[in-house]
Amino acid sequence: METKKKYGRVVIVGRPNTGKSTLLNAIMQQKVAITSPLPQTTRKNIPVVYQDERGKLLFIDTPGVLGKVDDLIGKKVNLEAPKTLNKAEIILCLVDISREKSEEENKVIGMVRKSEAKKILIYNKSDKAVGSKDHFAEYNYLEDEFDANISISALKEKNVKSVINTIFEMLPSKSSKDLREEIDKRQDERKPLMSMGSKEYIEEIIREKTYLFLRKEVPYTIFVEVNKIIDKKKIILIEATIYTNADRYKKMIIGKDGQKIKEIGYNARKELELMSGRKIFLEIMVNTDKHWMERVNDLG
Repeated sequence: METKKKYGRVVIVGRPNTGKSTLLNAIMQQKVAITSPLPQTTRKNIPVVYQDERGKLLFIDTPGVLGKVDDLIGKKVNLEAPKTLNKAEIILCLVDISREKSEEENKVIGMVRKSEAKKILIYNKSDKAVGSKDHFAEYNYLEDEFDANISISALKEKNVKSVINTIFEMLPSKSSKDLREEIDKRQDERKPLMSMGSKEYIEEIIREKTYLFLRKEVPYTIFVEVNKIIDKKKIILIEATIYTNADRYKKMIIGKDGQKIKEIGYNARKELELMSGRKIFLEIMVNTDKHWMERVNDLG
């Protein structure tokens, strides 16, 4: 007798830089979300479908919940996680036990408490939580509020399979027709997962490389827009623009003799070629637009 497949919506929440996107990439065994050491790398909810012989899971990676925010982007980012929590069957609440507990954590826990979903407390970065960086004791009192807890290292892919196993164990054997249809539709829309026709994915890769090669204060001022994708069979031509809100940042992004933008472009192109198996020609321009935050509805 064939086992009935399970379906579930799994929302990943936490403060910035707890490793939510890294965990999602480890679960999917390929890059589906950009990462960097800086907060606000993830700016909007990222849905991805995981499938194995037990069923299908719709994972939703949410932006890190920020403490005090004054800028427009930060305010929009903080609205993303609450959009999905009330629809979750299971919530993965990530805490970084290599860092001290903060007010941002309290904000996350407050949101999670309001949900009636099953909850798993994920102690991440166990590989870094050594000696003076071991802050496990600041978090483990929360265990009574969760249905399960697991210690992992998303970066080293330690205990990631335990997370998936626990999710499937917690899911009910029956799921609604609407949920099954939503996940199946989402999966169909996402094939292939890393399509080079995906304007959004290309924008995210360029933004990730910009984060990695620039000083900390610059990334929060940027927005990436792909203007053109032309498939010429032997090569894919891509034209993109990095927008920033001040000329001084534009100079930093371009760098002396154009060195920074060359580094950003080279590394973005190499990753796109690796993911697509195609030759890429990538041209990136840098423009100043003081009002890009107001005119951009999609957080890119």
